[in-house]
Amino acid sequence: MATNFKNIIAKDVGTQRVAVYTTPAATSTTIIGMNIANLTGSMVDCSVEIGDEASNIGFLVKDMPIAPNSSMKPIGKGEKIVLDATNVLYVTSNQTDSLDVILSIVEIV
Repeated sequence: MATNFKNIIAKDVGTQRVAVYTTPAATSTTIIGMNIANLTGSMVDCSVEIGDEASNIGFLVKDMPIAPNSSMKPIGKGEKIVLDATNVLYVTSNQTDSLDVILSIVEIV
């Protein structure tokens, strides 16, 4: 089994749900960190969701406020989230082009 450490970057996330990361087939992924930065000068609400191959989508964070020009870490401080093959992590904002997302993962192939 190969273990690959990666950073995934999604820029200018807005009001449309963005698939930040999709776990490849025959792969298991562990999210070891996530940072979401508010690029604007006003408060932004952010949602993070995880979906599976059966189109079940659940919220990890729903409408979490992020202060102007600051960030939040919905996954970190020892917490880990496991994604199975073809699971998808989505991020959405309540404002256009307002968030940057950095996701740190470990893929096990």
